[in-house]
Amino acid sequence: MTARRQRGHIIHSRLAALVSADPAARTRLRALRRALAGATRCAFLVQNDPDPDAIASALALRRTLGYSAARSPIVTTGQITRPENQRLIAELHERVRHTTLERVPLLAPLILVDVQPPYFGDALPPVAAVIDHHPTTGPYSARFRDVRTNYGASATMAAEYLLASNADAVTTKLATALLYGIITDTKSLSRAASDEDLQMFALLFPRADQVALRRIQHPSYGPLALRRFGVALEHARVHDGLAYVHLGVLPADQEHIVAQLAEFCLGMAGAEISAVSGVFAGKFAMSLRALSPNARLGERVRKVFSPYGSAGGHPMMAKTVVPLPAWKTAHRYSDQDGLARSIRRELRKALIPGR
Repeated sequence: MTARRQRGHIIHSRLAALVSADPAARTRLRALRRALAGATRCAFLVQNDPDPDAIASALALRRTLGYSAARSPIVTTGQITRPENQRLIAELHERVRHTTLERVPLLAPLILVDVQPPYFGDALPPVAAVIDHHPTTGPYSARFRDVRTNYGASATMAAEYLLASNADAVTTKLATALLYGIITDTKSLSRAASDEDLQMFALLFPRADQVALRRIQHPSYGPLALRRFGVALEHARVHDGLAYVHLGVLPADQEHIVAQLAEFCLGMAGAEISAVSGVFAGKFAMSLRALSPNARLGERVRKVFSPYGSAGGHPMMAKTVVPLPAWKTAHRYSDQDGLARSIRRELRKALIPGR
């Protein structure tokens, strides 16, 4: 072993020992186990179109609690649509099962990961546990609740639980997943990263499979997605710091395009906030990005769009999904151009002071 690698190994071991010995982490772990009340199985419920942070966190928590994949599935009431997230699942040889909202109570006890019960409306029974880093949007019942909004990623929290249970439990596969979860939710530590996120990144990085990470981060895109990118960019404009693009009607499995294009449009000259929307299976989905946390995207988007569908997120990153019939009850339009104009009007009211 070279001197450099030896120093890295020593630093890494000290970080792992520090996290695993944290009294607060051990206290939370005991409380989480009590919330399961000796259950031999559970289900880990994540949001619709779950992201790497949610998937990695659920995997780590399942390992922490010693449950099997067969008896304690990770479930979503939506689908994984983004190519890089699909590739993450493939690289890990894991599965996220689809279920209906009506069947979710049958899977109890439930652990909600990277999401909270209000996201699902009134469809859930009291849950066993909630582990998340998003702001709470409404009251709910849970035997154990760990919500840390100062953390940039739920994966950091899940990794703390895993290390508190067993300092050697972070396998290469789990390290790869957790590291990618932190990378995506903090935009490689450049957005809303806490000291704990930085420390966990340093701990996980040497354990992760860097080749697999590169494969996950560079998925392939079909010709339809690339054509839509090009058409959208031809019409992209920035007004009062807001770059907004509407993609029109797309196949249901292409919803990931709005998030990818929102990231790209934030680089347009003069843009401080970007928003990209499109229609997928009778709903419009919109992703938003901002350069500064002062944009308070999650809070502002939730206030305007939640009466019609799901809406929320972080100060610099947010999403809303709205059924078209619900939107049309209050916003009359006859075609996609009219829909885009109605969305833009509400965006400007929410995001641009004085509008």
